[in-house]
Amino acid sequence: MKPDDLIALNDELAAMARAGLPLDQGLAALAKEMGHGRLQQVTAGLAADLRAGRTLPEALDRQGKRVPPFYAGLVEAGVRSGRVAEVLATLTEYARSLANLRALVIDAALYPIVVLVLSCSILGVVIGYLVPQYGTLFREFGLQLPAVTQFVLTISQQPATYLLVPLLVVVGIYVLAYAFLGGTARWRCASARMLYATPIIGTLVRSARMAAFTDLLAILVDYGLPLPRAFRLATEASSDPLLSIAGLKAQKDLEAGQPLGPALRQRLHVPELIAWMSAVGEQRGELGKTLHHVAELYRHQAERRAALLRTVLPPFLIVITAGILVCLFVFALMLPLVKLLEGLSQ
Repeated sequence: MKPDDLIALNDELAAMARAGLPLDQGLAALAKEMGHGRLQQVTAGLAADLRAGRTLPEALDRQGKRVPPFYAGLVEAGVRSGRVAEVLATLTEYARSLANLRALVIDAALYPIVVLVLSCSILGVVIGYLVPQYGTLFREFGLQLPAVTQFVLTISQQPATYLLVPLLVVVGIYVLAYAFLGGTARWRCASARMLYATPIIGTLVRSARMAAFTDLLAILVDYGLPLPRAFRLATEASSDPLLSIAGLKAQKDLEAGQPLGPALRQRLHVPELIAWMSAVGEQRGELGKTLHHVAELYRHQAERRAALLRTVLPPFLIVITAGILVCLFVFALMLPLVKLLEGLSQ
């Protein structure tokens, strides 16, 4: 379920709970008003299960992948402690935080992508249209061209062969690999490692994912879920495949009685400061509060990387594009043209 759908479902349930309305009748009425979509299916399914006598946590759990597993676990904890409305409000806040993190990553990458596309378009126009004009001029005067000019003219005469075909080959290999291996854990982990190895962008995405994971783990701990179960639910909700695999191993360590700090350090490879803060918070009985602070640290790190990506990468791409154009004109086109003008002036 998308964060926006999760927010909408929370608002529906919270409004009915505050008003003391029967949830089964209210959800059934809402489902009739909605158009077709995942949220409508979830709402109708919850109404049917509640009419059948199931509890709200059981109805949520029966939705399977439509509703995140942690949602049913938190609602169950809220029902047990009599804090359903508070749990729903917390879930809404978490969903909004998750949506903000995703928007942060998308917004940070959007501007550099636009600059990159424009830069490639400019280079394409120069190589595909402008350079061949110079080539025609040089051939008409029968000039002996340097190797770099001949190389550029060769590319401009057959841009599809030298530029487009290699790009299509790379894309084709990726598509084929994704078609055969895209659903495997090995592919997802390899893709995540490649992404995290990318300067700035990798740190941004990993920090955003760790912020979401740590924030959800803190919420689960706040509402009294046992730490191993809370860790499992937070791990299942994570979009990081490396974190999902490492989290299952860390959960087994926690079930065996190992403290959280060493489990985070050994399995999730978090920084020493994060592991130390978590260990101290667990010892003091303030693990939820400490994890919220850790999530805030990761969120600030993601925001700093996003700001760096928006401010540094576009000018860097512009400088690279300008440098390529200058080298192209000065060394490949202007030098033969200068020789041609010198020959005509004699």
